[in-house]
Amino acid sequence: MPWLDEVILGGTFDYLHDGHKALLEAAMSFAEFVRIGLTTDEFAKSLRKSDPNVELMQPYEDREQFLKEYLIKRGCKKIEIITIKHRYGFALNSPDAEGIIVTEETYPTAVDINKLRTINGLDQLLILVIPFVYDEKGKIISSRRIRRQLAEAKLTMG
Repeated sequence: MPWLDEVILGGTFDYLHDGHKALLEAAMSFAEFVRIGLTTDEFAKSLRKSDPNVELMQPYEDREQFLKEYLIKRGCKKIEIITIKHRYGFALNSPDAEGIIVTEETYPTAVDINKLRTINGLDQLLILVIPFVYDEKGKIISSRRIRRQLAEAKLTMG
């Protein structure tokens, strides 16, 4: 039985991989209701200006569909996917949220969110940090690496 009513998390969820799944599994195990912020294409690309393969990012509609399919397959019944266009998404005005699921990389954003929530008169969120997931070679699984591998495959296929 989950011990929180509602947790939130946000991301791009490009090429839904085991790292994303670890975040989602944690969210489903901690709370009854999972609210997910999914970045728009424009916002997601603005965060990845240094990525030479950003054009290989899946469109919003595909990312949303794969996310929904995974959550339904895992039996998550109480979910909401909300489009986010900026760093804090809906986290600053979610009065029912009790926790936020992040990685080590996004932990500083969660700290900022809690500071701003306090200023806005909302309770701080319990920050749940989920460790990165590593592949068989000991490298962090990431969408950026997946896009790079896709680009390399395109080059070798001609």
